[in-house]
Amino acid sequence: MLSVSNLSVQFGKRILFDDVNTKFTIGNCYGIIGANGSGKSTFLKIISGKQ
Repeated sequence: MLSVSNLSVQFGKRILFDDVNTKFTIGNCYGIIGANGSGKSTFLKIISGKQ
């Protein structure tokens, strides 16, 4: 299981995430959708430890 607690990300005055909490459980398949520039890749980089 992977869990994210109280994640907040801001670039300058632009807030991408504010107090994000979620759990990814074993055996499930997840997808991340959103508009261009909404922070999908940034979120994945953060939870993978690359950013």
